[in-house]
Amino acid sequence: MITTTPMAGITDSAWRQICKLWGADVVHTEFVSADALYYESEKTLKMIQYEPMEQPVVVQLFGKRPEMYAKAAKMIEVSGAAGIDINFGCPAKKVAGHGGGICMLRDMDTVKKIIFEVTNAVKIPVSVKTRIGLNKVQGNPDKGQITVFDFIEAIKEFKIAAMIVHGRSYELPFTGPVNLTALKEAGEKFKEYFPNSPYLINGSFQTVQSVIDDIKYTKADGVALSRALYGRPWLFKQIKDYIETGKYQEVDWEVIKDTIIKHAHLLWASKGEKGFREMRKHLLFYVKGRPDAVKLRQQLVAVDNPKDVEKIMKNI
Repeated sequence: MITTTPMAGITDSAWRQICKLWGADVVHTEFVSADALYYESEKTLKMIQYEPMEQPVVVQLFGKRPEMYAKAAKMIEVSGAAGIDINFGCPAKKVAGHGGGICMLRDMDTVKKIIFEVTNAVKIPVSVKTRIGLNKVQGNPDKGQITVFDFIEAIKEFKIAAMIVHGRSYELPFTGPVNLTALKEAGEKFKEYFPNSPYLINGSFQTVQSVIDDIKYTKADGVALSRALYGRPWLFKQIKDYIETGKYQEVDWEVIKDTIIKHAHLLWASKGEKGFREMRKHLLFYVKGRPDAVKLRQQLVAVDNPKDVEKIMKNI
């Protein structure tokens, strides 16, 4: 199984559709606030909208107040989404800095209350995402760590449909090697309690071959791709091809251009003129590494509609 993970400002409907076209098995929405859904925020309600071709689409909830979750979960179920993922792994300051995300693990009673509220409110599958650990006391490693193993032990009584684990700690969120040994052992522990639920690893992408090697080493059921996908949605197909045949092909520029133009039209259809500026960051990801990237960036940061994108692409 190869999935996306939620990325703020990235995994909107247009991007999810592109990922599905390139072979994603499951796609996740951006981070959705349980509090905002509870209060029926119009902006947040739009974040859980999706096109039928995106299915199975999973909505990821975050927040630290258990009393917000049941209503939010029911709203997601009514939307027709395939599942709910609860975020216990985000290291971003705006989330973890206020006690949410990965920092929720410092309060396992609240973690359990949140999972209880969600699993009792809906019939659709409920999964969780976390990291390998964090310091018990903020900024003080001498006080010991809370680990993914503590988390698994705390949630063993609930019906968990799947788990994604990022192989780095809260203190080293995105840089440096992942702890493959911890990912392997966490998978073994998870399977003790949830033998039929998928266990996915995250954060370990280096090359297509390394993904396969890491899946084999950790004995995971698959991988959840995140920042490695920036400008490279074809990774889904490449990884699947490598699994099935032992080889994969690089994507030529004509195919990349076609993907870029298709992405631009999908974003325009879903967000219109006002939201189209978000396409500019995707365009920069798509052309990264090209010898003419600097020149292209100067043009791409000024696009206002899909026709602008088409014009630039035709001249490359």
